[in-house]
Amino acid sequence: MKLLFMPYASTSGTWGSTVYLLAIARAARQRGHEVLFHACAPSSRLLVENGFEVRDFEGATGPDPDARGAIRDIYDVFTTLGLDRPDYWRHLLEIERDVIEDVQPDVVIADMRPTAAISARRCGVPTVGLASIGTDPRLQKRPEDQALDELARESARPYLGDTVESLPDLLFWSADRKIATSFAQFEPELSDVPGIRYIGYLDGTNRRGLGDLPPRPERLVLAYLSTVGWNSDTMVRSLARSAELAGVHVWCVTNANGRMVDVGDHLRLFDYLPLDELLPESDGLLFHGGQGTALASLFHGIPAIACPGQNYERQYNADRIEGLGCGVHASVMDLRPRTLSGLFSRIVDDPGVRTAARSAQALLRALPGSAGAVDVIESRRP
Repeated sequence: MKLLFMPYASTSGTWGSTVYLLAIARAARQRGHEVLFHACAPSSRLLVENGFEVRDFEGATGPDPDARGAIRDIYDVFTTLGLDRPDYWRHLLEIERDVIEDVQPDVVIADMRPTAAISARRCGVPTVGLASIGTDPRLQKRPEDQALDELARESARPYLGDTVESLPDLLFWSADRKIATSFAQFEPELSDVPGIRYIGYLDGTNRRGLGDLPPRPERLVLAYLSTVGWNSDTMVRSLARSAELAGVHVWCVTNANGRMVDVGDHLRLFDYLPLDELLPESDGLLFHGGQGTALASLFHGIPAIACPGQNYERQYNADRIEGLGCGVHASVMDLRPRTLSGLFSRIVDDPGVRTAARSAQALLRALPGSAGAVDVIESRRP
């Protein structure tokens, strides 16, 4: 089959969509399918580095990168990504039509691409969509009439009729087949979606290996702070003191200018750490609540502290980590040494948390991952 993958269309640098699709694309290529991407930079660079053909285009540039505010729902996500402009939707629809007519794919696979279902239906191609709680229209539709809902309705009507009432309808319900990149105990609200398939954890990241890293200390906790604005001097000092009080060693991903930097005896800063290789050698994780990292911690059976801030989807993920007994949903105020040191001790030393993490690991590893996603894609084959 010829498969056309369509990740989100923003130049913001958000990686989740691209990484998930990359994992599926690798598995599809291993089965002999021809794989192409329609993607904008910086995603296109990652895809080319992994040997995929990419039809590049100009992505939405997003708002002021220094703008801050709560991400309350999917509407805020699209506004933040710069995907709320009618002129850009019209641009996407035209270039998507051109690329689908040129490529002639058997299936379009999309995630966070608002126009993909419209363009595929317009060209008579079935779609597979990645579903999540963050785009479920039963939870994300705003009660008031909203500009993005109107944009979704008007754009979809010529090809999807009146089946689309809101932006989440277009993102979630309009795909012919739906893949949940999680497991039922993590996103139970999706279990009654017709035709949905839970496939588990998707690891699509580049791997650099462990060979260049120092020997792993005992009681090692990983911290991922580079994407959430926590990598300030104040936060680094707090992290160092918290690690000292808890008697743990923290390896933290932040901007270390390409170097390993030691901050006292208990904190070491890196510009990059290979998460999936290193988690099995770790005792805990501190992170921002993103779904990919949350599922990585569960896949490897590692207790976690999730601090999602004002992001609705990350708050959900943090709730699920805590609800499964596999860690803690923390607030920004919990990042002070006295509290954070106690949380470090809990995830490293509490046998109940570790047992719960292993139970979640067993559930997650029972699912097919990328291979299951390709099964769903192949089921659309004529």
